[in-house]
Amino acid sequence: MKIFLVKLASSLLILMFIVSGFRKVITFGKSEGKRFSEKLNNFNLSLSEKIVFMAGLWELISCAIILYGIWYFKNNFLKLGSLMLIFFTIFATLIFYVKPFKYLPFLSNLTTTSALFLLPFICIK
Repeated sequence: MKIFLVKLASSLLILMFIVSGFRKVITFGKSEGKRFSEKLNNFNLSLSEKIVFMAGLWELISCAIILYGIWYFKNNFLKLGSLMLIFFTIFATLIFYVKPFKYLPFLSNLTTTSALFLLPFICIK
């Protein structure tokens, strides 16, 4: 029962990435493309949408790798997927919340990044 609860909690940790990635992919990047373009001094909107779409794919692929690692005790997959989401979260934080500094989203992403760092150690069989 304890192992199942650890797997369930670990799976729920990445739920926000699944929802976020899914939203970016089904809108073909339009969901965050304009915001991304504005953060980069009105960068090309079409290219921004493509980058956001690719970021959504990155999130979904990372989540699939993590879920496979969690439920099938494949620690190498779990480490890879966690690192992929850690890099994603760090880049997103630097782009959207450092300048101007927004401390609540920054702390939220710091907490999420820390949990992703711990994930492979929690789920070891």
